Amino acid sequence: MAHTNNNGKDKNNEGHGQGNPNNPNEKVSTTPVRRGRPVGSKNKPKLPVVMAENIDNVFKTHLIEFASGVNIAESLLHFSRTHQMGLCVLSANGSVISVTLRKASGAMMLHNGRFDIISLNGSFLPIGPTPTSWLNVFLANGDKGGMIGGSVGGPLIALGPVMVMVGIFGSAIYERLPLPSEENGEGELSGGGSYGGIGIGIGDPMLGLFGRSRQKPNGPLNL
Repeated sequence: MAHTNNNGKDKNNEGHGQGNPNNPNEKVSTTPVRRGRPVGSKNKPKLPVVMAENIDNVFKTHLIEFASGVNIAESLLHFSRTHQMGLCVLSANGSVISVTLRKASGAMMLHNGRFDIISLNGSFLPIGPTPTSWLNVFLANGDKGGMIGGSVGGPLIALGPVMVMVGIFGSAIYERLPLPSEENGEGELSGGGSYGGIGIGIGDPMLGLFGRSRQKPNGPLNL
């Protein structure tokens, strides 16, 4: 004879299910409810995230090597014109044997000797017949000591391999300050636009020295 507890449940049925009151011999099995993620849900591959970007405005960095004897300034300008891309010179490492610097008065001064590059920066924009370009350099005089520097106004000749880090971009927007709306109340920007179509009326300080030359650089330009 089965013993029953105070609730009238069969002790032999505890943990196995609840019996049918109409038929004590019939047992109903119960299945525990599982919680959490289904098996294998964590291992499902996720779809890749695709981001659309404007290729024309992508900024890419390139490390350019200049061989000994190459005119670095002319080569950068030639590269910008040939590929119709803007260049932003970020840094450089190496030595030069000759540099022409522009003085505050506008006169050019040629320096010959061994100079170690401390910093090199500038921009080259191939806009119309007179691209807007500038290049600034600071050099340490390896022979006599001291430093020289300023705006490059002519040839900058590499001595041995020179590594230059540049950023390349496809387009640049020209802005002039103060804005016309601030100056005379007009809302349109005159004389501006992307470099791909509208020329910029700013003089190129390098144009008179080597900017008019369409010849290839006097040395390899390796990417």
